[in-house]
Amino acid sequence: MKKGYVALVLHSHLPFVRHPDINDALEERWLFEVMSECYMPLLKVYENLLDEGIDFKVTMSITPPLMEMLEDEYLNERYFKHLRKLIELTQKEIVRTKNDEKMNAVAYFYNERFIELLEIYNKYDRRILNGFRRFSESGNLEIITCSATHALLPLLEINEETVKAQLTTGVENYYEHMGKMPNGIWLPECAYTYKLESYLRDLGIKYFICESKGIQYGSPRPRYGTAAPVVTPNGVVAFGRDEESSHQVWSSFAGYPGDVDYREFYRDIGFELPKDYIGPYINAGGIRIDTGIKYHRITGKTENKDIYNREWAMNKVESHANHFTHSKNDQIEELSRNMDVAPILTCPYDTELFGHWWFEGPEFIEKFMRKSCEDWTNYQLITPWEYINKYPSIQCSTPSPSSWGADGDYSVWLNEGNDWIYKELHQCEVAMTRLANTFDRPSDIERRALNQAARELMLAESSDWPFIITTNTTVKYAVNRINSHINKFSKLYDDLTKKAIEEKSLNNMEKIDNIFKNIDYTLYKSK
Repeated sequence: MKKGYVALVLHSHLPFVRHPDINDALEERWLFEVMSECYMPLLKVYENLLDEGIDFKVTMSITPPLMEMLEDEYLNERYFKHLRKLIELTQKEIVRTKNDEKMNAVAYFYNERFIELLEIYNKYDRRILNGFRRFSESGNLEIITCSATHALLPLLEINEETVKAQLTTGVENYYEHMGKMPNGIWLPECAYTYKLESYLRDLGIKYFICESKGIQYGSPRPRYGTAAPVVTPNGVVAFGRDEESSHQVWSSFAGYPGDVDYREFYRDIGFELPKDYIGPYINAGGIRIDTGIKYHRITGKTENKDIYNREWAMNKVESHANHFTHSKNDQIEELSRNMDVAPILTCPYDTELFGHWWFEGPEFIEKFMRKSCEDWTNYQLITPWEYINKYPSIQCSTPSPSSWGADGDYSVWLNEGNDWIYKELHQCEVAMTRLANTFDRPSDIERRALNQAARELMLAESSDWPFIITTNTTVKYAVNRINSHINKFSKLYDDLTKKAIEEKSLNNMEKIDNIFKNIDYTLYKSK
Protein backbone atom coordinates (compact mmCIF):
# COMPACT_ATOMS: atom_id res chain seq x y z
CA MET A 1 0.00 0.00 0.00
CA LYS A 2 1.27 3.44 -0.93
CA LYS A 3 1.51 5.77 2.05
CA GLY A 4 2.73 8.98 0.43
CA TYR A 5 4.11 10.75 -2.59
CA VAL A 6 7.27 12.24 -4.08
CA ALA A 7 7.12 15.18 -6.49
CA LEU A 8 10.26 15.70 -8.55
CA VAL A 9 10.31 19.30 -9.83
CA LEU A 10 12.98 20.43 -12.30
CA HIS A 11 13.46 24.15 -12.88
CA SER A 12 14.69 24.81 -16.43
CA HIS A 13 15.96 28.32 -17.07
CA LEU A 14 18.52 30.41 -18.90
CA PRO A 15 18.50 34.16 -19.45
CA PHE A 16 17.57 35.27 -22.95
CA VAL A 17 20.86 35.28 -24.86
CA ARG A 18 20.76 35.81 -28.60
CA HIS A 19 23.44 37.72 -30.49
CA PRO A 20 23.01 37.62 -34.28
CA ASP A 21 25.09 40.80 -34.33
CA ILE A 22 28.16 39.01 -32.88
CA ASN A 23 30.19 36.28 -34.57
CA ASP A 24 30.21 33.19 -32.33
CA ALA A 25 29.01 34.88 -29.14
CA LEU A 26 30.43 33.00 -26.16
CA GLU A 27 27.28 33.30 -24.08
CA GLU A 28 25.10 31.60 -26.71
CA ARG A 29 26.97 28.43 -25.80
CA TRP A 30 25.21 28.41 -22.44
CA LEU A 31 22.13 27.22 -24.31
CA PHE A 32 24.03 24.76 -26.49
CA GLU A 33 25.69 23.16 -23.46
CA VAL A 34 22.47 22.51 -21.58
CA MET A 35 20.66 21.29 -24.69
CA SER A 36 23.38 18.65 -25.13
CA GLU A 37 24.01 17.83 -21.49
CA CYS A 38 20.60 18.24 -19.84
CA TYR A 39 17.51 18.70 -21.97
CA MET A 40 18.04 16.09 -24.69
CA PRO A 41 19.42 13.48 -22.26
CA LEU A 42 16.25 14.01 -20.20
CA LEU A 43 14.12 13.52 -23.29
CA LYS A 44 15.96 10.24 -23.82
CA VAL A 45 15.21 9.27 -20.21
CA TYR A 46 11.52 10.01 -20.70
CA GLU A 47 11.49 8.04 -23.96
CA ASN A 48 13.07 5.01 -22.30
CA LEU A 49 10.56 5.02 -19.46
CA LEU A 50 7.52 5.60 -21.66
CA ASP A 51 8.57 2.93 -24.17
CA GLU A 52 8.76 0.41 -21.32
CA GLY A 53 5.34 1.37 -19.97
CA ILE A 54 6.68 2.88 -16.76
CA ASP A 55 4.16 5.40 -15.44
CA PHE A 56 6.64 8.04 -14.32
CA LYS A 57 5.63 11.51 -13.15
CA VAL A 58 7.80 14.60 -13.20
CA THR A 59 7.20 18.35 -13.16
CA MET A 60 9.32 20.81 -15.12
CA SER A 61 9.21 24.55 -15.19
CA ILE A 62 10.39 25.82 -18.56
CA THR A 63 10.79 29.56 -18.30
CA PRO A 64 9.57 31.93 -21.04
CA PRO A 65 13.11 32.99 -22.10
CA LEU A 66 14.10 29.34 -22.46
CA MET A 67 10.96 28.47 -24.43
CA GLU A 68 11.63 31.42 -26.73
CA MET A 69 15.25 30.35 -27.31
CA LEU A 70 14.37 26.70 -27.87
CA GLU A 71 11.96 27.78 -30.61
CA ASP A 72 14.24 30.40 -32.17
CA GLU A 73 15.31 29.60 -35.75
CA TYR A 74 18.64 31.43 -35.55
CA LEU A 75 19.69 29.71 -32.32
CA ASN A 76 18.64 26.30 -33.60
CA GLU A 77 20.66 26.77 -36.77
CA ARG A 78 23.66 27.71 -34.63
CA TYR A 79 23.13 24.69 -32.38
CA PHE A 80 22.90 22.29 -35.32
CA LYS A 81 26.29 23.51 -36.59
CA HIS A 82 27.68 23.30 -33.05
CA LEU A 83 26.59 19.68 -32.67
CA ARG A 84 28.00 18.70 -36.06
CA LYS A 85 31.37 20.21 -35.13
CA LEU A 86 31.41 18.24 -31.87
CA ILE A 87 30.84 15.02 -33.78
CA GLU A 88 33.74 15.96 -36.05
CA LEU A 89 35.93 16.71 -33.02
CA THR A 90 35.15 13.37 -31.37
CA GLN A 91 36.09 11.58 -34.58
CA LYS A 92 39.46 13.31 -34.44
CA GLU A 93 39.75 12.43 -30.76
CA ILE A 94 39.30 8.75 -31.52
CA VAL A 95 42.34 8.98 -33.77
CA ARG A 96 44.36 11.17 -31.39
CA THR A 97 43.87 8.83 -28.41
CA LYS A 98 44.28 5.52 -30.25
CA ASN A 99 47.42 4.62 -28.28
CA ASP A 100 45.77 5.17 -24.89
CA GLU A 101 43.19 2.44 -24.32
CA LYS A 102 41.38 4.18 -21.45
CA MET A 103 41.17 7.60 -23.11
CA ASN A 104 40.22 6.04 -26.42
CA ALA A 105 37.25 4.30 -24.80
CA VAL A 106 36.05 7.68 -23.52
CA ALA A 107 36.55 9.24 -26.97
CA TYR A 108 34.36 6.53 -28.52
CA PHE A 109 31.77 7.16 -25.80
CA TYR A 110 31.58 10.86 -26.64
CA ASN A 111 31.37 10.18 -30.37
CA GLU A 112 28.45 7.80 -29.90
CA ARG A 113 26.82 10.21 -27.47
CA PHE A 114 26.90 13.21 -29.79
CA ILE A 115 25.65 11.14 -32.72
CA GLU A 116 22.72 10.00 -30.55
CA LEU A 117 22.02 13.60 -29.53
CA LEU A 118 21.83 14.58 -33.20
CA GLU A 119 19.35 11.75 -33.79
CA ILE A 120 17.18 12.98 -30.91
CA TYR A 121 17.43 16.56 -32.16
CA ASN A 122 16.32 15.56 -35.66
CA LYS A 123 13.57 13.32 -34.28
CA TYR A 124 11.87 16.38 -32.81
CA ASP A 125 12.38 18.45 -35.97
CA ARG A 126 15.24 20.39 -34.36
CA ARG A 127 12.82 21.92 -31.87
CA ILE A 128 13.25 20.05 -28.59
CA LEU A 129 10.26 21.78 -27.05
CA ASN A 130 8.30 19.37 -29.27
CA GLY A 131 9.73 16.56 -27.16
CA PHE A 132 8.63 18.07 -23.89
CA ARG A 133 5.17 18.71 -25.38
CA ARG A 134 4.98 15.02 -26.25
CA PHE A 135 5.45 13.94 -22.64
CA SER A 136 3.13 16.66 -21.40
CA GLU A 137 0.43 15.26 -23.68
CA SER A 138 1.12 11.70 -22.48
CA GLY A 139 0.39 12.82 -18.90
CA ASN A 140 3.85 11.93 -17.57
CA LEU A 141 5.23 15.46 -17.52
CA GLU A 142 3.59 18.55 -16.08
CA ILE A 143 5.13 21.73 -17.46
CA ILE A 144 4.67 24.87 -15.39
CA THR A 145 5.54 28.48 -16.11
CA CYS A 146 7.56 31.30 -14.58
CA SER A 147 7.58 35.09 -14.74
CA ALA A 148 8.44 36.63 -18.11
CA THR A 149 12.20 37.07 -17.68
CA HIS A 150 12.82 35.38 -14.33
CA ALA A 151 12.71 38.68 -12.44
CA LEU A 152 13.05 38.50 -8.66
CA LEU A 153 9.51 39.71 -8.01
CA PRO A 154 9.77 40.74 -4.32
CA LEU A 155 12.42 43.31 -5.29
CA LEU A 156 10.12 44.81 -7.92
CA GLU A 157 6.91 44.95 -5.90
CA ILE A 158 7.31 48.70 -5.33
CA ASN A 159 5.74 48.94 -8.79
CA GLU A 160 2.60 46.80 -8.92
CA GLU A 161 2.23 47.13 -12.69
CA THR A 162 5.69 45.69 -13.23
CA VAL A 163 4.98 42.55 -11.20
CA LYS A 164 1.66 42.04 -12.96
CA ALA A 165 3.27 42.51 -16.38
CA GLN A 166 6.02 39.98 -15.56
CA LEU A 167 3.52 37.36 -14.40
CA THR A 168 0.89 37.97 -17.09
CA THR A 169 3.45 37.85 -19.89
CA GLY A 170 4.83 34.60 -18.46
CA VAL A 171 1.40 32.98 -18.43
CA GLU A 172 0.51 34.25 -21.91
CA ASN A 173 3.82 33.07 -23.33
CA TYR A 174 3.21 29.60 -21.86
CA TYR A 175 -0.17 29.51 -23.60
CA GLU A 176 1.39 30.49 -26.93
CA HIS A 177 3.91 27.65 -26.76
CA MET A 178 1.87 24.95 -24.99
CA GLY A 179 -1.66 25.67 -26.23
CA LYS A 180 -3.14 25.60 -22.74
CA MET A 181 -2.99 27.50 -19.47
CA PRO A 182 -0.48 26.46 -16.78
CA ASN A 183 -1.64 25.01 -13.48
CA GLY A 184 1.49 25.99 -11.59
CA ILE A 185 4.32 28.47 -11.55
CA TRP A 186 7.92 28.51 -10.42
CA LEU A 187 8.44 31.84 -8.72
CA PRO A 188 11.92 32.96 -9.83
CA GLU A 189 14.52 31.86 -7.26
CA CYS A 190 11.53 30.55 -5.24
CA ALA A 191 11.30 34.16 -4.05
CA TYR A 192 8.00 34.78 -2.30
CA THR A 193 6.54 37.79 -0.59
CA TYR A 194 3.06 38.78 0.56
CA LYS A 195 0.58 39.78 -2.16
CA LEU A 196 2.13 37.64 -4.88
CA GLU A 197 -0.50 34.94 -4.51
CA SER A 198 -3.27 37.46 -5.22
CA TYR A 199 -1.71 38.14 -8.64
CA LEU A 200 -1.33 34.40 -9.20
CA ARG A 201 -4.97 33.77 -8.33
CA ASP A 202 -6.12 36.41 -10.81
CA LEU A 203 -4.13 34.64 -13.54
CA GLY A 204 -5.63 31.24 -12.75
CA ILE A 205 -2.44 29.80 -11.23
CA LYS A 206 -3.25 26.99 -8.80
CA TYR A 207 0.10 26.44 -7.04
CA PHE A 208 3.72 27.52 -6.69
CA ILE A 209 6.93 26.04 -5.27
CA CYS A 210 8.23 27.63 -2.07
CA GLU A 211 11.50 27.51 -0.16
CA SER A 212 11.33 25.37 3.00
CA LYS A 213 11.76 28.39 5.29
CA GLY A 214 8.78 30.06 3.67
CA ILE A 215 6.58 27.16 4.77
CA GLN A 216 8.21 26.47 8.13
CA TYR A 217 7.77 30.08 9.25
CA GLY A 218 4.32 30.50 7.75
CA SER A 219 1.43 31.98 9.71
CA PRO A 220 -0.19 30.07 11.27
CA ARG A 221 2.66 27.59 11.54
CA PRO A 222 1.90 24.63 9.22
CA ARG A 223 1.11 21.51 11.16
CA TYR A 224 3.15 19.19 8.93
CA GLY A 225 5.94 21.52 7.85
CA THR A 226 6.99 20.89 4.26
CA ALA A 227 5.53 17.36 4.26
CA ALA A 228 2.18 18.75 3.10
CA PRO A 229 1.26 21.82 1.07
CA VAL A 230 -0.50 24.87 2.47
CA VAL A 231 -3.18 26.96 0.85
CA THR A 232 -2.88 30.73 1.08
CA PRO A 233 -5.88 32.89 2.03
CA ASN A 234 -6.30 33.65 -1.69
CA GLY A 235 -6.66 29.97 -2.52
CA VAL A 236 -3.28 29.39 -4.20
CA VAL A 237 -1.41 26.33 -2.90
CA ALA A 238 2.28 26.40 -1.88
CA PHE A 239 4.53 23.32 -1.88
CA GLY A 240 7.66 23.57 0.28
CA ARG A 241 11.08 22.19 -0.61
CA ASP A 242 12.10 19.02 1.24
CA GLU A 243 15.44 19.83 2.86
CA GLU A 244 16.79 16.29 3.15
CA SER A 245 16.19 15.57 -0.53
CA SER A 246 17.84 18.85 -1.42
CA HIS A 247 20.98 18.15 0.59
CA GLN A 248 21.39 14.64 -0.80
CA VAL A 249 21.47 15.84 -4.39
CA TRP A 250 22.58 19.49 -4.35
CA SER A 251 25.71 19.20 -2.27
CA SER A 252 28.83 18.58 -4.36
CA PHE A 253 30.65 17.51 -1.17
CA ALA A 254 28.19 15.55 0.97
CA GLY A 255 25.79 14.81 -1.90
CA TYR A 256 25.95 12.29 -4.71
CA PRO A 257 27.48 14.54 -7.43
CA GLY A 258 30.84 14.73 -5.66
CA ASP A 259 31.56 11.00 -5.85
CA VAL A 260 35.08 10.18 -7.00
CA ASP A 261 33.87 8.08 -9.95
CA TYR A 262 31.73 10.77 -11.53
CA ARG A 263 33.04 12.93 -14.34
CA GLU A 264 35.29 15.84 -13.42
CA PHE A 265 33.63 19.09 -14.52
CA TYR A 266 36.74 21.28 -14.48
CA ARG A 267 38.96 19.32 -16.91
CA ASP A 268 38.06 19.98 -20.55
CA ILE A 269 40.12 19.56 -23.71
CA GLY A 270 39.15 23.07 -24.75
CA PHE A 271 41.65 24.30 -22.17
CA GLU A 272 44.19 21.48 -22.38
CA LEU A 273 44.97 20.71 -26.01
CA PRO A 274 47.18 22.84 -28.32
CA LYS A 275 45.41 25.72 -30.03
CA ASP A 276 46.47 24.63 -33.50
CA TYR A 277 44.46 21.44 -32.90
CA ILE A 278 41.53 22.62 -30.80
CA GLY A 279 41.23 26.07 -32.41
CA PRO A 280 38.37 25.27 -34.85
CA TYR A 281 36.25 23.97 -31.96
CA ILE A 282 36.62 26.77 -29.44
CA ASN A 283 35.59 30.40 -29.77
CA ALA A 284 36.18 32.04 -33.15
CA GLY A 285 38.19 34.72 -31.38
CA GLY A 286 40.58 32.12 -30.01
CA ILE A 287 39.22 32.22 -26.46
CA ARG A 288 39.53 28.84 -24.77
CA ILE A 289 36.16 27.44 -23.68
CA ASP A 290 34.60 24.15 -22.62
CA THR A 291 33.89 21.74 -25.45
CA GLY A 292 32.01 19.24 -23.28
CA ILE A 293 34.69 16.60 -23.87
CA LYS A 294 36.22 15.77 -20.50
CA TYR A 295 38.38 12.70 -19.99
CA HIS A 296 38.76 12.57 -16.23
CA ARG A 297 36.83 11.53 -13.16
CA ILE A 298 36.70 13.48 -9.90
CA THR A 299 39.15 10.99 -8.33
CA GLY A 300 39.49 13.01 -5.09
CA LYS A 301 40.97 16.25 -3.79
CA THR A 302 43.98 16.05 -6.05
CA GLU A 303 45.19 17.62 -9.27
CA ASN A 304 46.16 14.17 -10.56
CA LYS A 305 42.86 13.01 -11.98
CA ASP A 306 42.30 9.47 -13.23
CA ILE A 307 40.67 8.72 -16.58
CA TYR A 308 36.87 8.58 -16.54
CA ASN A 309 35.38 5.09 -16.52
CA ARG A 310 31.79 5.10 -17.72
CA GLU A 311 31.02 1.67 -16.28
CA TRP A 312 32.21 2.71 -12.83
CA ALA A 313 30.14 5.89 -13.04
CA MET A 314 27.00 3.96 -14.00
CA ASN A 315 27.56 1.58 -11.09
CA LYS A 316 27.60 4.59 -8.77
CA VAL A 317 24.42 5.92 -10.38
CA GLU A 318 22.74 2.61 -9.59
CA SER A 319 23.97 2.74 -6.01
CA HIS A 320 23.00 6.37 -5.43
CA ALA A 321 19.57 6.01 -7.03
CA ASN A 322 18.96 2.98 -4.83
CA HIS A 323 20.03 4.94 -1.74
CA PHE A 324 17.85 7.91 -2.67
CA THR A 325 14.83 5.70 -3.30
CA HIS A 326 15.20 3.92 0.04
CA SER A 327 15.73 7.28 1.74
CA LYS A 328 12.44 8.62 0.34
CA ASN A 329 10.77 5.37 1.36
CA ASP A 330 12.05 5.77 4.93
CA GLN A 331 10.97 9.42 5.08
CA ILE A 332 7.46 8.56 3.93
CA GLU A 333 7.26 5.69 6.41
CA GLU A 334 8.15 7.92 9.34
CA LEU A 335 5.99 10.86 8.26
CA SER A 336 2.92 8.74 7.56
CA ARG A 337 2.88 7.49 11.15
CA ASN A 338 2.18 10.98 12.44
CA MET A 339 0.02 12.51 9.71
CA ASP A 340 -3.67 12.19 8.96
CA VAL A 341 -3.07 13.06 5.29
CA ALA A 342 -0.70 11.43 2.82
CA PRO A 343 2.72 13.13 3.03
CA ILE A 344 4.39 14.54 -0.05
CA LEU A 345 8.11 15.17 -0.46
CA THR A 346 8.58 18.04 -2.89
CA CYS A 347 12.03 17.79 -4.48
CA PRO A 348 12.86 20.87 -6.58
CA TYR A 349 16.19 21.23 -8.37
CA ASP A 350 17.73 23.22 -11.19
CA THR A 351 17.44 21.05 -14.28
CA GLU A 352 20.94 22.14 -15.26
CA LEU A 353 22.36 20.27 -12.26
CA PHE A 354 21.47 17.02 -14.02
CA GLY A 355 23.87 16.62 -16.90
CA HIS A 356 25.80 19.89 -16.85
CA TRP A 357 27.23 20.10 -13.35
CA TRP A 358 26.53 16.46 -12.56
CA PHE A 359 27.15 14.70 -15.85
CA GLU A 360 25.48 11.45 -14.80
CA GLY A 361 22.43 13.27 -13.40
CA PRO A 362 19.94 12.28 -16.14
CA GLU A 363 20.82 8.60 -15.64
CA PHE A 364 20.30 9.09 -11.90
CA ILE A 365 16.83 10.50 -12.57
CA GLU A 366 15.99 7.55 -14.81
CA LYS A 367 17.14 5.00 -12.24
CA PHE A 368 15.33 6.80 -9.43
CA MET A 369 12.05 6.96 -11.33
CA ARG A 370 12.33 3.30 -12.33
CA LYS A 371 12.90 2.23 -8.74
CA SER A 372 10.15 4.54 -7.46
CA CYS A 373 7.65 2.77 -9.71
CA GLU A 374 8.52 -0.67 -8.33
CA ASP A 375 5.95 -2.42 -6.15
CA TRP A 376 8.05 -2.46 -2.98
CA THR A 377 8.08 1.33 -2.49
CA ASN A 378 5.56 2.89 -0.12
CA TYR A 379 5.17 6.03 -2.24
CA GLN A 380 4.15 7.09 -5.72
CA LEU A 381 5.61 9.72 -7.99
CA ILE A 382 3.14 12.55 -8.46
CA THR A 383 2.84 16.10 -9.74
CA PRO A 384 1.73 18.89 -7.38
CA TRP A 385 -1.46 19.43 -9.39
CA GLU A 386 -2.38 15.75 -9.09
CA TYR A 387 -1.80 15.90 -5.34
CA ILE A 388 -4.10 18.92 -4.99
CA ASN A 389 -6.85 17.05 -6.83
CA LYS A 390 -6.40 13.96 -4.65
CA TYR A 391 -6.26 15.86 -1.36
CA PRO A 392 -8.17 19.15 -1.71
CA SER A 393 -8.47 19.65 2.07
CA ILE A 394 -5.31 21.65 2.80
CA GLN A 395 -4.29 23.70 5.85
CA CYS A 396 -4.52 27.45 5.34
CA SER A 397 -1.31 29.39 6.00
CA THR A 398 0.51 32.43 4.64
CA PRO A 399 4.14 31.60 3.80
CA SER A 400 6.93 33.78 5.10
CA PRO A 401 8.93 35.95 2.65
CA SER A 402 11.84 33.81 1.48
CA SER A 403 13.91 32.52 -1.44
CA TRP A 404 16.07 29.49 -2.10
CA GLY A 405 19.18 31.67 -2.16
CA ALA A 406 21.82 31.76 0.57
CA ASP A 407 20.24 32.20 4.03
CA GLY A 408 16.78 31.92 2.49
CA ASP A 409 16.53 35.68 1.83
CA TYR A 410 17.10 38.00 -1.15
CA SER A 411 20.67 39.03 -0.35
CA VAL A 412 22.20 37.21 -3.32
CA TRP A 413 20.25 39.53 -5.62
CA LEU A 414 20.42 42.68 -3.50
CA ASN A 415 23.70 43.62 -1.85
CA GLU A 416 26.34 46.32 -1.98
CA GLY A 417 27.75 44.88 -5.19
CA ASN A 418 24.56 45.03 -7.24
CA ASP A 419 22.17 47.39 -5.47
CA TRP A 420 22.75 50.07 -8.14
CA ILE A 421 20.64 47.99 -10.53
CA TYR A 422 17.36 48.60 -8.73
CA LYS A 423 17.48 52.39 -8.77
CA GLU A 424 17.83 52.20 -12.55
CA LEU A 425 15.10 49.58 -12.88
CA HIS A 426 12.60 51.39 -10.67
CA GLN A 427 13.03 54.61 -12.65
CA CYS A 428 12.40 52.71 -15.89
CA GLU A 429 9.39 50.92 -14.40
CA VAL A 430 7.76 54.21 -13.43
CA ALA A 431 8.54 55.57 -16.89
CA MET A 432 7.02 52.49 -18.55
CA THR A 433 3.78 52.93 -16.64
CA ARG A 434 3.79 56.60 -17.65
CA LEU A 435 4.12 55.61 -21.30
CA ALA A 436 1.34 53.04 -21.04
CA ASN A 437 -0.98 55.58 -19.44
CA THR A 438 -0.11 58.27 -22.00
CA PHE A 439 -0.37 56.36 -25.28
CA ASP A 440 -3.98 55.29 -25.41
CA ARG A 441 -4.24 55.20 -29.21
CA PRO A 442 -0.72 54.87 -30.59
CA SER A 443 0.20 54.80 -34.26
CA ASP A 444 1.68 51.58 -35.63
CA ILE A 445 5.27 52.71 -35.14
CA GLU A 446 4.47 54.07 -31.67
CA ARG A 447 2.95 50.72 -30.71
CA ARG A 448 6.07 48.94 -31.91
CA ALA A 449 8.26 51.29 -29.88
CA LEU A 450 6.08 50.89 -26.79
CA ASN A 451 6.17 47.09 -27.03
CA GLN A 452 9.94 47.15 -27.56
CA ALA A 453 10.33 49.37 -24.51
CA ALA A 454 8.46 46.72 -22.51
CA ARG A 455 10.81 44.03 -23.88
CA GLU A 456 13.93 45.98 -22.97
CA LEU A 457 12.65 46.64 -19.46
CA MET A 458 11.79 42.99 -18.87
CA LEU A 459 15.16 41.82 -20.17
CA ALA A 460 16.92 44.24 -17.81
CA GLU A 461 14.92 42.82 -14.88
CA SER A 462 16.26 39.26 -15.17
CA SER A 463 17.49 37.91 -11.81
CA ASP A 464 20.42 36.32 -13.63
CA TRP A 465 22.32 39.60 -13.91
CA PRO A 466 22.57 40.45 -10.17
CA PHE A 467 23.25 36.77 -9.46
CA ILE A 468 26.20 36.76 -11.86
CA ILE A 469 27.56 39.92 -10.27
CA THR A 470 27.34 38.41 -6.77
CA THR A 471 28.96 35.13 -7.79
CA ASN A 472 31.66 37.00 -9.73
CA THR A 473 31.47 34.92 -12.90
CA THR A 474 30.74 36.69 -16.23
CA VAL A 475 30.33 40.05 -14.50
CA LYS A 476 31.27 42.22 -17.47
CA TYR A 477 28.65 40.55 -19.63
CA ALA A 478 25.93 40.90 -16.98
CA VAL A 479 26.67 44.59 -16.41
CA ASN A 480 26.73 45.21 -20.17
CA ARG A 481 23.38 43.49 -20.58
CA ILE A 482 21.74 45.54 -17.84
CA ASN A 483 23.13 48.82 -19.17
CA SER A 484 22.33 47.93 -22.77
CA HIS A 485 18.66 47.22 -22.06
CA ILE A 486 18.28 50.28 -19.85
CA ASN A 487 19.91 52.48 -22.49
CA LYS A 488 17.65 51.08 -25.19
CA PHE A 489 14.63 51.63 -22.98
CA SER A 490 15.71 55.21 -22.27
CA LYS A 491 16.15 55.95 -25.97
CA LEU A 492 12.72 54.56 -26.78
CA TYR A 493 11.21 56.60 -23.95
CA ASP A 494 12.84 59.78 -25.23
CA ASP A 495 11.82 59.07 -28.83
CA LEU A 496 8.23 58.41 -27.81
CA THR A 497 7.89 61.46 -25.61
CA LYS A 498 9.43 63.65 -28.33
CA LYS A 499 7.35 61.91 -31.01
CA ALA A 500 10.53 61.36 -33.02
CA ILE A 501 10.99 57.59 -33.32
CA GLU A 502 14.06 56.47 -35.27
CA GLU A 503 12.73 53.53 -37.25
CA LYS A 504 16.19 52.20 -38.18
CA SER A 505 17.17 52.06 -34.51
CA LEU A 506 13.85 50.44 -33.60
CA ASN A 507 14.25 47.84 -36.35
CA ASN A 508 17.65 46.88 -34.97
CA MET A 509 16.32 46.51 -31.42
CA GLU A 510 13.44 44.36 -32.65
CA LYS A 511 15.85 42.16 -34.60
CA ILE A 512 18.22 41.52 -31.69
CA ASP A 513 15.91 41.56 -28.65
CA ASN A 514 13.06 39.70 -30.33
CA ILE A 515 11.62 37.96 -27.27
CA PHE A 516 7.81 37.85 -26.83
CA LYS A 517 6.50 38.72 -30.30
CA ASN A 518 3.00 39.27 -28.86
CA ILE A 519 3.98 41.40 -25.87
CA ASP A 520 1.43 44.06 -24.93
CA TYR A 521 2.68 47.31 -23.44
CA THR A 522 -0.79 48.07 -22.03
CA LEU A 523 -0.09 45.58 -19.24
CA TYR A 524 1.80 48.43 -17.60
CA LYS A 525 -1.23 50.71 -17.40
CA SER A 526 -2.10 51.72 -13.85
CA LYS A 527 -5.60 51.25 -12.55
